[in-house]
Amino acid sequence: MNFSRGNRVFFDSTGKILWQTGEIWESPILVQHEEIEGEIRYVDLEVNSYDSLKHYIASINPQTKEPIFEYYPEPEPTEEQKQITQLQEDILLLQTDAKEGGIL
Repeated sequence: MNFSRGNRVFFDSTGKILWQTGEIWESPILVQHEEIEGEIRYVDLEVNSYDSLKHYIASINPQTKEPIFEYYPEPEPTEEQKQITQLQEDILLLQTDAKEGGIL
């Protein structure tokens, strides 16, 4: 069974769109919008204040307004990537063996 979810649009009192969740089409996982509790707040982060290629903002501490970072998960290497790594190691061993003159 596939599920879909509509877009949730956040806007200010003038009608200016601030953020959108985007739509989900035909997902095998049921993803619903969560209810908003309390007021909506924001925090401004300086440019380059964190490395967005290594971490993402998991949440914001509501008392201190400090971001809480988490590292992106490392993907499992594919079978092809494992084979390439093994071949690279084998080549390095053969090159070292040729340079050193073999096992004495």
